[in-house]
Amino acid sequence: MRLITRRFRKPAERWSPLEAMLRRSADIAPWTAAKRVTALWAGLIALDGATGPHYSLSALYLLPLCLTTWCLGRLVGLGLGAVAVLATLYLNGFGDGLSAQASSIPTGTAAWNAGMRTFAVVFIIFLVGAFRRTFDRERANAQIDPLTGLGNRRSFNRECKRLELSAPRDGRILLCGMIDLDNFKAVNDLHGHSAGDDVLRIVAEALAAAVRPYDVTARLGGDEFAFCLAVRDDASAERKTEKIHRELITALEASEWRATCSLGAATGSTLNETLNLADNMMFEAKRAGKSAWIFSRSGPLEKRER
Repeated sequence: MRLITRRFRKPAERWSPLEAMLRRSADIAPWTAAKRVTALWAGLIALDGATGPHYSLSALYLLPLCLTTWCLGRLVGLGLGAVAVLATLYLNGFGDGLSAQASSIPTGTAAWNAGMRTFAVVFIIFLVGAFRRTFDRERANAQIDPLTGLGNRRSFNRECKRLELSAPRDGRILLCGMIDLDNFKAVNDLHGHSAGDDVLRIVAEALAAAVRPYDVTARLGGDEFAFCLAVRDDASAERKTEKIHRELITALEASEWRATCSLGAATGSTLNETLNLADNMMFEAKRAGKSAWIFSRSGPLEKRER
């Protein structure tokens, strides 16, 4: 009997047109968003005035109202929502539909209609604002390693690409480093997984303290960490590599687990090649006896003990 195995691919995530629009608009610069929603508001109010009170365009106001709150925040949404309410009341009266301009509408009915319109606008603004805060929080959490608080692999790749584009404009080169804990499995086996988690947090805190706030750091998975910096030249890159490894070792030796780590680093102008070279240097450091760092540049390899 012949066994047939099939590989199932995870289907690509599909977004509806509305989801795609919200994701794209979440990253629009505030000034660009302000210009676009202002044009949208002006065009809609002009259309409402041209069509007259007998044609209701209330549903169309939902689009600029939601986009304003989504892109510019709840306070701006409330301000422009108030403008929308006043504009529609002025253009269409206080009634609804064909009775908008009827003189027989009691004052109480007109006030009720205006109040309901205002309540609907405020409710939508607060609903969209709450959704945007949840969206931002979940998107940020998706980029963070929950154990260490560093970035994860996805955020590391994204931020490194950004750094790759900006470094040449500033006359700088990339410094990429790969860090691997030595004998990490032994820590888990001898002291338990809580001790292993503690070691990972120690490395993350030391790594974050050894670089600048805007440098890129991440836990790639397991006991593997990485960093990416923009530096002036190879000399400064080598000094930075030495500093990072020294601070990591100091933090690890100060803990009760007394673990060590190996670090490989390299400089370059292209991200993928530099990361691959740094990864190779990390394995060279482990083969050389661990608890060491190796830095690669245009000349011969530089190996340093802790």
